[in-house]
Amino acid sequence: MGLVLSCPRLAVAARNYIADRFELLHKDEEFLKLAAHELFAVIGGDSLNVEKEELVFEAVMAWARHDREKRIKVLKDAFNCIRFRLMSEKYFKEKVENDEVIKADPELQKMIQVIKDAFKGKLPDKPIKKEGEEGVSQEGEEEDSPFPGFLNDNRRHGMFVRDFILMINDTAAVAYDVNENECFLAAMSEQVPRNHVSLVTQQNQLYIIGGLFVDEDNKDMPLQCYFYLFDPFTSEWVAMPPMPSPRCLFNIGESQNLLFAVAGKDLQTNESLDTVMCYDVEKMRWTETKKLPLKIHGHAVVSYKGLVYCIGGKTDDNKALNKVFAYNHKQSEWREMAAMKTPRAMFGAVIHKGKIVVAGGVNEEGLTASCEAYDFATNKWEPFTEFPQERSSINLLSTGGLLYAVGGFAMVQMENKEVAPTEVTDVWQYEDDKKQWSGMLREMRYAAGSSCVPMRLNAARMPKL
Repeated sequence: MGLVLSCPRLAVAARNYIADRFELLHKDEEFLKLAAHELFAVIGGDSLNVEKEELVFEAVMAWARHDREKRIKVLKDAFNCIRFRLMSEKYFKEKVENDEVIKADPELQKMIQVIKDAFKGKLPDKPIKKEGEEGVSQEGEEEDSPFPGFLNDNRRHGMFVRDFILMINDTAAVAYDVNENECFLAAMSEQVPRNHVSLVTQQNQLYIIGGLFVDEDNKDMPLQCYFYLFDPFTSEWVAMPPMPSPRCLFNIGESQNLLFAVAGKDLQTNESLDTVMCYDVEKMRWTETKKLPLKIHGHAVVSYKGLVYCIGGKTDDNKALNKVFAYNHKQSEWREMAAMKTPRAMFGAVIHKGKIVVAGGVNEEGLTASCEAYDFATNKWEPFTEFPQERSSINLLSTGGLLYAVGGFAMVQMENKEVAPTEVTDVWQYEDDKKQWSGMLREMRYAAGSSCVPMRLNAARMPKL
């Protein structure tokens, strides 16, 4: 559109937008309709936001097959935008070399042979590029490079993405790299409600729900919950349609392109809820779905293989529960599963190595340090190493194959010798081989008042703190 309107700035902005969100947009029907020169402009540069070059190849082949007769002719030019040497050699042999379209084209076969030689360490003695060849001098590729574009091994911008623990409060969202012990400012977040719930989806998208939003134009439901989507490319919080039925002490799960806000306490009546609100990410619309069998708050919710699990919590008579329910949205059914050994509310829960792990919490006896793990295969809870301190509201996270616990509330002796519930902001790691919790940081000040989620972010986009 920018080129049609003779507006280069618009065209560049559109290209950069697609390049930034390539992993989300390459599956879109509109992507398959791009002209050849538009595709090359998007995938040709270093700024492409992809973690794996394999995705670029698959996107190009899907684009070519969308209009096979015409696009096969320019596939050779498209290959100059794909950085095959950044792929794993195993993937190249199994997927690229064996692709039927490539095997049927002698020109592509010549390129494949050069790449195979490059994998063995043998590079061409002199340039193979031909003057005027499309796709060979795209943004990010050095024009005086002695090698063709398909031998380019410069890493893409998105390949610098790494695992972070993201701590979000009503001031800022700070990303903590555990391995490097570094913190980065992901975004300012003054508009984020203090009492909120956060979720990072399978697509690495961060949603936040909470607080009280007043819609004066909505006479039927003026009170709603704020709802935000985090845009890591602009470091901004995008306002989404507010959630009807304002609540606190709820939790959220996901299944495919649906988010589920489960139970909680009504902000108007202060009574526990059994209602479940469902948000369709594609339609951007809230609806109410199948109610939970119990009215609870302070529970945990995790998602696994398309099912949403609601664990523990407490009722309005302040009784902690050990019940577990699994929700199948396709069947619109809540099914009761094996109960935890210890009733608990306000605790940490996460999927770690194919099991549900829960830690800490509170029940009628007070704070607990007990932990346990749920095995999906056997539908049984099994013992798990006790947490070093009795505490509630632990942020439990699994990232990079490791299990972490951040912050929470514990009974701490004050200066006047009295013991009172106090927020702690330490960081612990669970060592699977030793089956023990090890303290990593005594204090992480950015964790104060924060919800914590695992998220993959690009450190190159964030200022270091």
